[in-house]
Amino acid sequence: MRVSRAVLAATVLAGSSAVAFAVSTGSASAAEIEKLPAGAARLLPVETIDDVLVDPAHRHILISDHESGRLVVTNYGGTVLARREGLSGIRGLALSADSSTIYAARTDTRTIVAFDAATVTQKASYPLGDAVYPYDVAEAGGRVWFGYMGAWAPGGFDGNLGALDLSGAEPAVRLHDPATDGSAFYMAPILITSPTAPNTLVAADISHNGDTSGKAVAYDISGAVESKISSGAIVGNYDYTNAAVLSTDGKSLISGGFGVWQSALDKFGTRDLVSQDTSPATTVDVAADGRLAVGLPNSTATEPNVAVYQAGSKTPVAAYQVSKVEQYAMPLPSRVLWDPEGRLLYITRGDDYHFWQLSGPEFPAPTITVDAPATGVRAQALTVTGTVGGAIGLPDGTELNVTRTDVESPNGKTLAKAKVESGTFRFTDTPPAGGSVRYTVSYAGGELADAASSNDTVQIPRATPTLALATDKTGYTEGDTATVTATLGSTYSNRNVEFWIQRAGEGPYDHPISTVKVNSAGKATFKVALKRNTTVTIKFAGDGRYAPRSVASVLYTKLKLGTGVYNDYKTGKIGSQTYEYLRTSKDPKFVHTASPYPNRTVRTVVQYYSGGAWKTWRTVTTKLTSTGRATLTVDGTYKAGVKWRARAEYLYGTSGDKINATSAGAWRYYTFTK
Repeated sequence: MRVSRAVLAATVLAGSSAVAFAVSTGSASAAEIEKLPAGAARLLPVETIDDVLVDPAHRHILISDHESGRLVVTNYGGTVLARREGLSGIRGLALSADSSTIYAARTDTRTIVAFDAATVTQKASYPLGDAVYPYDVAEAGGRVWFGYMGAWAPGGFDGNLGALDLSGAEPAVRLHDPATDGSAFYMAPILITSPTAPNTLVAADISHNGDTSGKAVAYDISGAVESKISSGAIVGNYDYTNAAVLSTDGKSLISGGFGVWQSALDKFGTRDLVSQDTSPATTVDVAADGRLAVGLPNSTATEPNVAVYQAGSKTPVAAYQVSKVEQYAMPLPSRVLWDPEGRLLYITRGDDYHFWQLSGPEFPAPTITVDAPATGVRAQALTVTGTVGGAIGLPDGTELNVTRTDVESPNGKTLAKAKVESGTFRFTDTPPAGGSVRYTVSYAGGELADAASSNDTVQIPRATPTLALATDKTGYTEGDTATVTATLGSTYSNRNVEFWIQRAGEGPYDHPISTVKVNSAGKATFKVALKRNTTVTIKFAGDGRYAPRSVASVLYTKLKLGTGVYNDYKTGKIGSQTYEYLRTSKDPKFVHTASPYPNRTVRTVVQYYSGGAWKTWRTVTTKLTSTGRATLTVDGTYKAGVKWRARAEYLYGTSGDKINATSAGAWRYYTFTK
């Protein structure tokens, strides 16, 4: 229970579809939907939400999570101020009338637990009995009330309510006798109270049971034993209750079912639909000025997630839709609530839970500036100063968190806290590492101000290490494996080198092919299989005293080119050289082979022997097929006895691409006879 009560039944909307949001037809006052960006959401550290309680005295919002056994405390901005763990089964929450104590129902331990409201530390635990499993709790009429489940009896009702009286020398537990008023709750009822009606308690059934669903009982608790004021349905026929809250004057109950309904406390069973929209109202809350906020499970761009009504009006005056935060889950309503300062707050559920501020004054946060020296010297002290101001300052003595992030502490290292003095702060640090050193100063947030942070960076010079790259050859041929050796000179703590490669015609890798620790001589080797020109880069990432460095070299790789001579009739030797023999009536046909690549060509060079030297007769460029073949027949008039030769060539930048180094195949020799 909370002062502004909104409870979502665990079973509501499982797989349900939303009903379109309806406003007054043709109404000029129909509210436009205000959409909030995903960046406005704040992630809450919970697995589920059982109850949400606003503590106006301490400016806290408390959230219970029975699955993780956690009680989370935030400020009105949604910044987490504290977590209390080890509270298995924690569910309903309530604030005492004097705002000194928070009560929590713990189902697993069958107890009501009391926390100091200021510090949210546990101060007492009250057992309720072996068969009393509390789900909700409320404080009214000088007693702590709880809605509970008893030991399950198949086919029977086991929901009920009870009271914990702490006024005597010993705590006293009393369970309500349903026979006195004919009340029946299929599950543990939710309990609704209000400071404006301190002697009134409403117990509402939130089950989907056909006999009890959508019904509630109003009690007068001014006497020693509660007495029924009225009972009956508080939502539409055959409907079930998702949420309920007392009106500002404490005289009627506002309930969320299919639409929002209002019932006078002395006339349960008689209720009025107070919203024209009959979508499932999964969460409701009423502001101090009577405005009603309703959470709706809508998911289209034309439907709001939250609608706001003025007291007595069925037409919404404001409507809000929040953006999708998670990739797969829609942001469904978990809680809508008003804080005492007029902010409309909203909690959505998907795979995670998120906190939003929909309207009202922005929760103030201080403005922090950090001023660090532009440069510094490693291992020498430096001073960082700053200011705290903006919309809200921080009192003297407020502690600020300080974190140093550098190459040796990439996730940040926590330093001694700085303190605010007259709107300023200063601290001294001795950076152990060089490079970019970032100092972040942050305020964690509190009851009066939200979290804030700022940072500044100091550049600390580092030494340049020796780094060299060597290969086992000066040139390579397609199919070779190159051995690359890196040599790293003196460093401080990092003795690793990274090998990166980029093959011609391919995009760069986004990661090193290998990271190797150099040996005692500072060397590391890496083997690269080659088919194209390949750039090898060796990188040293740097450390606290030595700067990053890289060196690169291109391993130029020639193509393997083959040439076949066709239309010959025999093979023989002239001297020591093998020749193909063709008839003078036949033209030589050449078939070249090479690794294919888009638009790649090869050049055929044909030479004849004359005057003691080979002389070029003709060059012909032919496009390579997708299978890596180029075929060419060289027409001509050939004399018997003349010696000829031909080969294929690939020219970098001329043969259609820049993938390999300029290459030439072996000469093939041929001659002619009659």
